[in-house]
Amino acid sequence: MTLQTKVTGVILAGGQSRRMNYQDKGLQLFRGQPLISYSFNALRPLVDELIINANQNIALYENFGVPIISDLTQDFSGALAGILAAMNYSSADLLIVVPCDAPFISTKQLQYLLSEHEKSGSEITVARTGEQIHSVFLVVKTSLQTSLESFLAADNHKVRLWFGQHKTYFVDFGADAIGFENINTLAELNAVTNALNLTP
Repeated sequence: MTLQTKVTGVILAGGQSRRMNYQDKGLQLFRGQPLISYSFNALRPLVDELIINANQNIALYENFGVPIISDLTQDFSGALAGILAAMNYSSADLLIVVPCDAPFISTKQLQYLLSEHEKSGSEITVARTGEQIHSVFLVVKTSLQTSLESFLAADNHKVRLWFGQHKTYFVDFGADAIGFENINTLAELNAVTNALNLTP
């Protein structure tokens, strides 16, 4: 990023965690730390400010010492609602967005995503590994706020459908896929923990 470009890091933790039996995903322990802490630590060196999008357990997320921004509606509308809430809050030129359930993501990978965005001249830059698109690892211009407001107001929630309305560039991380793996269920969390011979 240039010196003039301001970047806000956004961690999406605003879901209901249905597949986690409604246990707040970002606060589940992995390697003795909340899942969200891995995204937090990977993003922090890269951004001018860091915020968390959360709609429950606000007091617990406040322990991270950054602003907690809730969706503008109360219906847990998904990733795009969290991104819109962040756009509404931030005065930065760009958001770099990651989910709260990706404990293997690295600062190096996110730096590459930012760098590729700058080079591409796109409005949105999204990570992919081969044919798999990782829709909630992205860089997006905050100037798209009005577009996103209109999209959600029309009761649209599909992230890739909104991408299709804008100049979107997909960065292929190839064999560097592990950082983009999500932990979506308690079974997956236990499986990964056991595979690493760690105690949650």
